[in-house]
Amino acid sequence: MSDSSVTASAAANIALVKYWGKSKSTGNHPATASLSIGLEHLRTTTRVARSDRDRICGELDARGTNRLAAFVDLFRSQFGIKQAVTITTSNNFPTASGLASSASGFAAVTLALDRLFGLKLSDREKSRLARQGSGSAARSVYGGYVEVVPGDNAYAKQILPPEHWSLDVIVAITEETGKPIGSTEAMERTAATSPLYPAWLETHGRDMDIARRAVNNRDFEQLADISEHNCLKMHGTMLAARPPVLYWKPATLAIMHLAQHLRAKGTRVFFTIDAGAQVKLICDPADTQTVYRALESLEGVSRLIATHIGGEPHIQ
Repeated sequence: MSDSSVTASAAANIALVKYWGKSKSTGNHPATASLSIGLEHLRTTTRVARSDRDRICGELDARGTNRLAAFVDLFRSQFGIKQAVTITTSNNFPTASGLASSASGFAAVTLALDRLFGLKLSDREKSRLARQGSGSAARSVYGGYVEVVPGDNAYAKQILPPEHWSLDVIVAITEETGKPIGSTEAMERTAATSPLYPAWLETHGRDMDIARRAVNNRDFEQLADISEHNCLKMHGTMLAARPPVLYWKPATLAIMHLAQHLRAKGTRVFFTIDAGAQVKLICDPADTQTVYRALESLEGVSRLIATHIGGEPHIQ
């Protein structure tokens, strides 16, 4: 007999080389590849239980609840499942604020549904399914270093495990509330109106090649250079959209300057920023405390979350 409930934990991830924009085909396909790292201590925990009717409980607004309900319907329709479910989900980090809560959320519910209904899908199949809820969720099916392979049926794959290169991550929270514009809307606006968007697409393959090489060789300076470049290029396309998409806060910019100042003095740290005001700083573990102490004194940083590369999913 199948389980009556399953609980899955999936971690948020941050892309060091990002995807920004969707292809024109249906199914929520990313326009580009991406390379990410899993964040061990930023997690969504989701319990899915058989029920007499569908219910969704958790810290989701109306849009988030509707989005999750639509995904569950899509999942069931693909496998001919009629069973109603109760979903209870929670994050241990701010929701909808640029910290990939949708990635960990849709990965967690995909993993739980697969186990609950005994589907025994491959990791690649689960990645493809999670992608239909959120493009970055394809990556949160795994931990460690993960790459998205774009195309007509895009999926993610782990390219290296977390222990290949142990790096720390400090997440600097500069805004506790949800971001003013969702990622999907921001991507659509950028692709439709930014004159810089074609260049983003044209130069992306080179960024991926450099980042893969840097990770394989554990070359911190090369990874720092390409990650910051790719991040700023993505935000540059958004700034050139009409109207512009601007997520940064004063503290966001201050942290970027701090990271570059510290690295110029020999501290092994670099920043990356996704669709939001939060900044993620990737550090050599020997330098983590130096970076943490420097961030504590910055005005506008509401709190710091220290973690490391990991993020393997857990199911029970």
